[in-house]
Parts: sequence; C-alpha cells; structure tokens
Amino acid sequence: MTSPGKDPKQALKVGISANLGWGFELFDFVVYLYASTIIAPLFFPSNNYYVSVLETLLALVIGYFARPFGAIFFGHFGDRLGRKRQWFLSLLLMGLATIFIGFLPTYAQIGITATILLVILRMLQGFFLAGEWGGGMTFVAEVSPDNRRGLYGGIQQGGAGLGLIFAVAAYTLASFLAPGAMMETLGWRIMFWFGAIPLAIALAVRWGVDESFEWLQKGKQKAPRYPFVFLIKKYWKLVIVATLVMFGVGVIYYGSIAYMPDFLGLFVKVSPGVISTAVLITNLMWLFFSPIAGYLSDKLITRKGMLAVIFGATAILLYPIFLLLHTGVPSLIYLGGAVLGLLFSAQYSILPAWLAENISTAVRYTYISFVINLGVAFSSFAPFLATFFSLALGNAVLGTSTLVIVSTIVALLFVLIGPRDRVAQALE
Repeated sequence: MTSPGKDPKQALKVGISANLGWGFELFDFVVYLYASTIIAPLFFPSNNYYVSVLETLLALVIGYFARPFGAIFFGHFGDRLGRKRQWFLSLLLMGLATIFIGFLPTYAQIGITATILLVILRMLQGFFLAGEWGGGMTFVAEVSPDNRRGLYGGIQQGGAGLGLIFAVAAYTLASFLAPGAMMETLGWRIMFWFGAIPLAIALAVRWGVDESFEWLQKGKQKAPRYPFVFLIKKYWKLVIVATLVMFGVGVIYYGSIAYMPDFLGLFVKVSPGVISTAVLITNLMWLFFSPIAGYLSDKLITRKGMLAVIFGATAILLYPIFLLLHTGVPSLIYLGGAVLGLLFSAQYSILPAWLAENISTAVRYTYISFVINLGVAFSSFAPFLATFFSLALGNAVLGTSTLVIVSTIVALLFVLIGPRDRVAQALE
C-alpha cells in the first residue's frame, strides 16, 4: 500500500541518488586510505615511515571534526528552506574538494604549505559531506512509503559498497597507468581525479528529484527559527543515544572495512591484487545485501530488535574475522571480508529508517545530520588507533579487533536503551 502523497517511483529515484551520493563519500574516504601509505612522506615527511602514515591518518580525522559544524549549517537550511537544494549543493562542493586534492603540490615543492592545503581540503570535504549523508537519509525516509522505508534506506546505504568498488577501480586504474615508482608522482593523483566520474553520475541523477512531499506538508510551516537550538533543548537525550550508536557503528566501519587495505598492507604484507579483491568482495556483499536487510526490517521484528541482534553477532564474530584476514591466505581473507560485508550491511541498512522514525519532520534534517556526523567524527580515530594499538601490542589482530569489539558493544547497549520504533507520528 502506498502512503498518501508518496510515489514509489520518486522514492526509488531518491534512493538511487542517495546511493550514489553516499557512495561518493565512501569513495573519497577509501581512496584517501589507499593513498595514505603513498602520500604520507609526500605531505608529512619524517625519518620514521610509520610516523608519516599516522600523521596522514590524523589529517583525515581533523577533516571529520568539521562534519558536526557542516551538519548544523546544512541542517538549519534543510529544515527551514527544503531538502533538495541543500542536498544537491553539499554533494557538488564535497566532490570538488575531493578532486582538488589530486592537484596539490607536495611538501618537496612548496614546503609546509602543501600540508596545510591538504588539511584545509579535508576539512572542507568533511563540512560539505555533513549535508550529503544526513540529507540523503532524511530525504529517502520522507519520500518512501511507510511500509518500504527500510528497503529504500537499504538501497541508499548500499551505496557505500558501490563507492568502495569505485575506489578499487580508481586504485586499479592508477596502478595500471602509473606503475611502480610512478604511483608517488602521478598514480595517487589519478585516484582522486577518478572521483569526477561517480560525482558526475550522482549529480545528474540528483538534478531530477522533486522536493520532499512530507517536508512540504509537515515540516515547512513548523520548522523552528533555529532548528539546532530547538533540537538540543527538546531532544537532548535522543541526541546523546543516537550519537553513541553512530559512534559505535562508525568504529566498526572505519576500524574494519575501511581499514582493511591498511591492515592487509601494513601487517599481513599481501599483494595489492589480493587487497583489491578482498575489498571488492566485501563491498559487493554490502552493495547487494543492504536492500535485502532493509526490506527484512520492514517485515520482521522491530528495527531496534534487529539492530541489537546484528550488533551482538558482530561482537562475537569480529575476532575470528580478523584471524582469517591475518592468515595471509587469499581464500581465507576473501571469506573474512565477505562475512564482514554481510554483517555491516545488515546494520547500516536499517539506520536511516530507525533514525528518521524517531524524530519530528520539523528538525529531522538537523537531527540526523548532527548525530551521524558527530558520532562519525569521534569514530574517525579508528584507523589511527588501530594502527597505534597494533604497533604498541605487537599484535595486529588483538589491537584492531579489541578496539572494534568494544565499540560494537557500545552501539548494542545504546540501541537497547534507545526509543522504540516509529514514534515520529506522535511528535508531529
């Protein structure tokens, strides 16, 4: 049954657009991680290579702390002026910031200015991205029929897998066009320039979507003058709970799936081909299973209950998964990556509907954007901490898996104390 004013075709178009936009964000992140071991001495020269890598990862973290400010900015205008314009603008500016990294001169060419420019672009990318991801979750939830909200949210979140597939393609193309030592001069630039392809596709699809009918009917006239201030005053407990859930989810992602190339390259020493194949398999699982998991959340137990079950299973299976990755045996690495992709897609696909159904339309853009980006800002330390703990303990499996397991338990606990499903209607 279709909800009044909601067109399934429009919902699918918005879901695909959100899929591509979210995919571009993950493309940017993983390309940076791929390039980090190459650009580390180019922008953060040091006598110790590992110190350069850690500093490069810290530059990534700094960019993530611009996200909460971007969330407040885009959330303010998204709740007051409409979803569509802010959503389009955030994707365009985020994409340009990513591509421009490929044009930066290195430390050897202009000194510390190169490092500063890299950090500034990472901060701008984070600021603009805040409106993209939260805007996509909000838009998809509002245009989707009530009994298909999980499905279309799953389509959006599957874009993360698509983005990582684009990142693998960028790395493969760069390795082909600039093999060996050329990766340090041209190859890493090609990886960032490649982003123009998914960006152009995403913008073309997004141009044709209509404004959110639900916002026009319920949010446009009710939006407070200062959505963020209103959100904190009225929903501060919900903000804390949702932020901590997103923190836990973020560490699971950034400390396992996104960290996989560095984990396999730094500690397992497998070939680039094995790394690319493992990442590809992991994210194909994510891409194709996300809509299925989202659909199941529409039909089976509550979204809250389903999230709790998945977090519990993830906490149990993470250590064995890292053991498989650390064997260095390609088939076992691929198996570990596939299980990881399956588990993570199941939890990620449910989040858009779970978040959107627990907040009023009037401040939904601000709420979703802020909690996901604040949680992710703190979870972005995961690659840095995983590397640090692995080196400090002399055990990559123990150092990385402990960090991620503890964060999974945090997400589980705060999902359990969070609100029940679908309370938004009572708040309108």
